Amino acid sequence: MFKRSIIFLLLVLGVGLEAKVNDIFAEEKAENLRYNKAIRAFMDGNEHITQMVYNAYAYVVFPSIGKGSALFGYASGEGRAYYRGGRWCGNVEVTQYSFGVQVGGQTYSEIIFFKNHEAFKRFTQGGLEDSTQFSLAPFYSGISGQIDFDDDVEVYISNGAGLMIDASTGAQSFEYMSKP
Repeated sequence: MFKRSIIFLLLVLGVGLEAKVNDIFAEEKAENLRYNKAIRAFMDGNEHITQMVYNAYAYVVFPSIGKGSALFGYASGEGRAYYRGGRWCGNVEVTQYSFGVQVGGQTYSEIIFFKNHEAFKRFTQGGLEDSTQFSLAPFYSGISGQIDFDDDVEVYISNGAGLMIDASTGAQSFEYMSKP
């Protein structure tokens, strides 16, 4: 009787563990799909970005960054870093503080390309970047723009939903965490 109880208990625990593992895999699959959709949206109809995705040393994609402001602004989002053609190598958090003529809220996507090892290494070491912006986000706009930090880095932004008027300056902080 005792053996049967132990076997039954192990079977119940095994089924419960399998269900938990399946939930974890389903969540990871959904998250991977969200990042793939964001990358494809940038690539759609833009040959230069498509070539950058395949040929850049590394890139970071933020599927959704939320920004709100009324004179002072704050934005944040989570992203992933990909190395050499799409191997996920780390997670990135962005935080932005700004000051200027700005009011409203919006979401947007961002992709940052690093053309060489040195540029990506500087990025992974963190720090602050200048973040001067001028934008008008009318509810929804799929327009992408390019910002060059330097010759080794290209940044593209695609406006999402929201209503925002923004002429501001500030700083962005990136925190890179290598994938375990």
